[in-house]
Amino acid sequence: MELLKRKIEGVNPKRVEEGTIGFIAEDKWFNVSGETEALKIILEKIVAKGNVVEFEYNNGVVGNITLLEKAPETEKNWHDDMTNFEDLLNDAHEKFKGNFNIKTKLVEMNYEKKQALFSACVSVENWEKNEDNLLERRTTLFTAHGDAQGITSDSIKPHFIRMAETRAIARALRWATNNAKVAAEETSEVPKK
Repeated sequence: MELLKRKIEGVNPKRVEEGTIGFIAEDKWFNVSGETEALKIILEKIVAKGNVVEFEYNNGVVGNITLLEKAPETEKNWHDDMTNFEDLLNDAHEKFKGNFNIKTKLVEMNYEKKQALFSACVSVENWEKNEDNLLERRTTLFTAHGDAQGITSDSIKPHFIRMAETRAIARALRWATNNAKVAAEETSEVPKK
């Protein structure tokens, strides 16, 4: 077990009802699990963007988290820090009413080094009236890339190919849905549900 001291760079509180919250510090993702009410208190009192915290870390599990230094008020706004793959996909289905498609392509892979690079393309189809007032089908493409390399977590290393593909899709969905928030899956270590 390690005792870590970190400054929180971003927070994802969206899974609090499911018993988990996450925060990113020094390009690594950390999950805190527990009962919903306890997690809400932790979000309110301890885990916020800019706060410095100390916590026990053992095999990917965060325990006994303590606030060491509170962030200045100007650094807060942690509710708006991040999004996640699930919300991006739901937003795309709602916004495009099923008139979109996602294609991915493996661009590069090194199995020994656990490195992968994917390209993802979200194509959105719309019907618009042209200058003659006739309906025309218009396809808009949103392309992005996602990589996985230098993964330090032993639990995530075996999944580097899926991680790279998910990152690419998340970025392409962000472009398509006009969402500038960083997806949790794009960060250094992806939390497990």
